[in-house]
Amino acid sequence: MAKKSTHNEKLLRVDTVYGMLCDGKSRTEILRSCAELWDISERMADNYIAEARVKLEEDCRMSREAFMAEALAGYRSLREQAERRGQLMCAKQCLDAQIALVGLGKS
Repeated sequence: MAKKSTHNEKLLRVDTVYGMLCDGKSRTEILRSCAELWDISERMADNYIAEARVKLEEDCRMSREAFMAEALAGYRSLREQAERRGQLMCAKQCLDAQIALVGLGKS
């Protein structure tokens, strides 16, 4: 087995496992990847999975207002990029999505 990881290595490993969870990987796939990447035991990989799940749950607790702000900022960025490229239909669709998100669209 590998030597004990540093604090920064552990954070990176938990973030990597977090990404695997977000990608829909099964526990078995994550265990296999952890063993291949870091030569760690199943128990240690399960610890990383547990920490990554806590992080995932925290991310899902985002308030409606925070989600709306993030979504609107994303649409704004996409709209600006589309306008710079002359992709006016895409820009309009982003604007329509922003309007629908805030509830100003047709009822």
